[in-house]
Amino acid sequence: MGDLPDQEKLAQADALSARAMETGEETAEGRELRMQAAELRIQALGERPYPVLICGGCLHLTGWTTREGLCHSCLRRAQTQAAYADPHGGFVVLDDARLSHDPPPAAHAGPGRLGRLLGGRSARERGHVMVWLDHVDPDKTGPVEPEPDYEVEVAHRDQLEAADSSGLLLQFRTATHRFTEGAWAELPTTRIRRERLAFPTEQSAALPAEQLVDAWLDYQTAVEQFNRGVWEEQSARREADRVALAEHEDALRKQEHASELLDES
Repeated sequence: MGDLPDQEKLAQADALSARAMETGEETAEGRELRMQAAELRIQALGERPYPVLICGGCLHLTGWTTREGLCHSCLRRAQTQAAYADPHGGFVVLDDARLSHDPPPAAHAGPGRLGRLLGGRSARERGHVMVWLDHVDPDKTGPVEPEPDYEVEVAHRDQLEAADSSGLLLQFRTATHRFTEGAWAELPTTRIRRERLAFPTEQSAALPAEQLVDAWLDYQTAVEQFNRGVWEEQSARREADRVALAEHEDALRKQEHASELLDES
């Protein structure tokens, strides 16, 4: 697993992408700005043991392209458009080409922290804590205690056959998970933009195992960093709200007997 990306370069890339949206992403100027942004993201990642490429179609970072320089998503899109445009074609099948979905390994708290969280609880509560720890590092990526409706982003990996039949691909993606009734429910959406993680989301399954592991760990780390940032903001906001409420209640306590100081006679 490599170092975290250069945040300054990523910020510069985001600024270029924003300019491209204002200009028109598919205009000549917009695509040039997006290409510059992609190149900056590669610089931000630095040297990686796995492929980091720029798709010639969508200009996103990827680890796999066709001979024509297209990522898998762009290739599938082109094939679908061609099928629709073919006057002699039959039905266009828009199936899900994923072969498998592997949940990421569960997160593990240290023995001391786990013991404190589980101590003195009922079996049902202990079960909820263990499920909670699957996706939350207490007070780092979420609250210490299981909290209904709390949401985190989770990294997933899927395996599918490449649309050009050249072999198998591994695809990385994120999904928002919500803690409800003692379990994590995967939602069909994510709060993370593809560019926000910077790391490639596709790799050839033919790569050496070490490269695939590094690519996956880097992607997971980027998702964890996103969750840490979300929790830091929420935690700070909650603390500010707690302090404000305490100050408000203290002020009310000091003022509640003010009327008794006034003589009505």
